[in-house]
Amino acid sequence: MLRKIQLGTILLFTIASLSAKELKYPVSAIPSALKENAHTVIRLYQQELEIKSEKSAVVNITEVRTILNKNGESDSYFMELYSPLNKIISVKGKVYNEEGKQIKSLGADDVQDHSYINDFSMYEDERVKYIDPKNMSYPFTVEYTYEIELKQTLFLPSWSHASENTSYENSIFIVKAPAGYQLRYKEYNLPTPVTKTTLDGKDLYTWSLTNLKVRTDEPMSAITTPDYPLVRLKPSNFEVGDTKGSIESWKELGIWVTTLIDKKDQLPEATVTKVKELTASCKSDFEKIKKVYEYMQSKTRYVSIQVGIGGWKPFDATVVDKCSYGDCKALSNYTKALLSTVGIKSHYICVDAGAKTSNIDTDFPLYHFNHAMLCVPLNKDTIWLECTNQRMPCGYNGDFTDDRDALLVDGENSRLVHTRKYSAEENCINRCSKVVIKDEFTGIATVNANYKGLCYDDLMPIYYADNADKLKRVTQRIELPSFTLNKFDYTENRSMTPSFDEHLNITVTNYIQKLVGDVALLPLNFMNKLTSIPEKVRNRKTEMCIRRPYMENDTVIYQLPREYEITELPGKSEITGKFGKYTALVTAKAGNITYIRHFELFKGSFPPEAYSEFRNFLEEISTADGAVASMRKIM
Repeated sequence: MLRKIQLGTILLFTIASLSAKELKYPVSAIPSALKENAHTVIRLYQQELEIKSEKSAVVNITEVRTILNKNGESDSYFMELYSPLNKIISVKGKVYNEEGKQIKSLGADDVQDHSYINDFSMYEDERVKYIDPKNMSYPFTVEYTYEIELKQTLFLPSWSHASENTSYENSIFIVKAPAGYQLRYKEYNLPTPVTKTTLDGKDLYTWSLTNLKVRTDEPMSAITTPDYPLVRLKPSNFEVGDTKGSIESWKELGIWVTTLIDKKDQLPEATVTKVKELTASCKSDFEKIKKVYEYMQSKTRYVSIQVGIGGWKPFDATVVDKCSYGDCKALSNYTKALLSTVGIKSHYICVDAGAKTSNIDTDFPLYHFNHAMLCVPLNKDTIWLECTNQRMPCGYNGDFTDDRDALLVDGENSRLVHTRKYSAEENCINRCSKVVIKDEFTGIATVNANYKGLCYDDLMPIYYADNADKLKRVTQRIELPSFTLNKFDYTENRSMTPSFDEHLNITVTNYIQKLVGDVALLPLNFMNKLTSIPEKVRNRKTEMCIRRPYMENDTVIYQLPREYEITELPGKSEITGKFGKYTALVTAKAGNITYIRHFELFKGSFPPEAYSEFRNFLEEISTADGAVASMRKIM
């Protein structure tokens, strides 16, 4: 009897143990601190990179993600890009319920495989493997394991924790390399640095972290360094396609890019002759550059084709000349060849483009770049040419590539350069409005404004829109409580610092605010009140950045009805600080009120605690923009 009891006990223990082993990643096991403000908890992110040689590597990844709610749904999908240079060898997955019980296996039949062509590309050889676990009962957990074969080492995977509203329970990064392999790495915001050992004749690098709480992107974050744990890798020497190169320095990287564009600048003799004829009457180098640039714009269109090494190597100039299209690399190389025919030396530039793109880490050379353009050094200036936009004025590159470090490609002379910065005076809006108040109900306003520099970019979509869309866009931009747009017109002024002149004719209604009896209030800031103030952030952790300087100058002249007299005007407003300055002055003469406003924002980086001070600065301006003049009806 005793033996039967013992056997029964052993059997129950065995069954309980087996059942416990079936449960993995129960949601209840997640530390509560990791659930706060989280949509997803990464239970495990293990990335193992084995570098085989300068030409190949293998990456094995295991990701376990607990999806807490509907907002984290996109994190439940598997999506990985691949190409002939980065091949996905295998992928499989599992789905677990809230208790940690496996409820589904995901294999080859669940994988969707299709082309991944950006909306700006004609053709790319990149494809995507995609899995939708099709589980809508929250919370649940997905586990994906997959292997990627790299047939290049120019782009080694990083170890990043940048996802917003995501916490990490366990994250591990292991790199194996042949003994003595010159691997370069840079660590950002890590709690503990790398552990380096040697095992079986290989160098082993290990990074790990646990219980990383949720991060939230903060408004106006800095653009220089990441604010999340990150490790970047690079080899000293690499191979990609049939090319070899080094990333020991920016110079060495530039030498490699030089090999990609070398001897691709030949042009048909007929084109050479045509370009020389076009520029024959030019009296300066800038006139020649402008003629050539506008010829390129009129002849070509932007089409992206990314295949293999073609993602970094441009078409020959002869191909672009014949086909009249190309991507940023091809069009920049083509324009470079055209300029060369008339004796103008230009340089191919690699740049990380985008209005909100972070600046590159200049201390850690990597191929950070997604775009190519040209620069032409002249005696007193440098001309930057954006070759993919058929409407851009010559020498204007806008916020797509302004004020950032870029790689100038010139063989042994390759180096980092900095693209053009736009000052507040160049990046401004000057507006003059005359408002004739006919009576207490209606008025007619004539508004003339000049949008200059980066503000020019804001009006370009309006200028080139069709008439119906243009009317809608113009109307949406006018911030008045009640109005009718009678007439509008735009004039483009093309130059290295271009601008648009805007002319509006508006009927305003109920603009005067009637109070008790004969007293009325006239809002003084006609159509440029500051209303956009970034959201509050408690316990801000990252520094604040004002990326670009900016300026507004407004003059508004109100012509009042005869039956109103002015009873009170606000005093001068003046708000000055480290973020910018603001003034507003009101004067009255012969039945007219003149309101003059100036607002300037300074470029700069500031510590996290300055953010609330910045918001107070804007709120003060917003309050000042609400100033009114008091009037009384006398007849």
